Amino acid sequence: MLIVSFVTGPWQANCYLVAAGPGSDCVVVDPGVGALEMLSRALSEHQLRPAAVAVTHGHIDHVGSAREICRDYRIPVLCPVDDRNLLSDPMAALMPEAAPLIEQFYGTTTLEEPDEVVDVAPDSHHELAGFDLQFLHAPGHTPGCSMIRLVDEQYGPIMMSGDVVFAGSVGRTDMPEGDPSVMATSLARVVGALDDRTHLLPGHGPATTMDQERRTNPYLQGLG
Repeated sequence: MLIVSFVTGPWQANCYLVAAGPGSDCVVVDPGVGALEMLSRALSEHQLRPAAVAVTHGHIDHVGSAREICRDYRIPVLCPVDDRNLLSDPMAALMPEAAPLIEQFYGTTTLEEPDEVVDVAPDSHHELAGFDLQFLHAPGHTPGCSMIRLVDEQYGPIMMSGDVVFAGSVGRTDMPEGDPSVMATSLARVVGALDDRTHLLPGHGPATTMDQERRTNPYLQGLG
């Protein structure tokens, strides 16, 4: 198995490429603002062929390059259905002060959707690049916020946890469409139920494990 990661844009979001190995198809997870050039280099270095874009949620720092990647490689984007509106209206889930930065990158605050969007239902499974990807619905940061899970024979369960849980922290809920009570439920029912062996690849910051977070993350104490 091969997982390649790089950091994108002013919000320093993690983009992941998930593949069976070099020279194979891959899934592009959370391509943020300005991801295209780094993606192109990574694809060339590892001889990967993008099969689809998959996003954990609709915030611009996780979907900012989805349209151009889908256009250039003629692939779909899989987006949680409850966040689909954010593909074209990023300001619906951002503070007003973010508008000048969005305009700086795109010349507008209203964007066009990627050409092909697949609505992802909560907790659904999708076969992509040889993987069974499960989108675990964990709202609170946004209504559609999800974690993308797969299982590898060697490494066990792997979770692209988006902005649900990070190393030492969890996703913020003070932005438009965020909800702290819904997030608390997601942490208790979804994150708290994860296997301790799960490798967590967050949307921001370093990788961690569920065992580590259960023991040290102050927001997860007493869960599961």
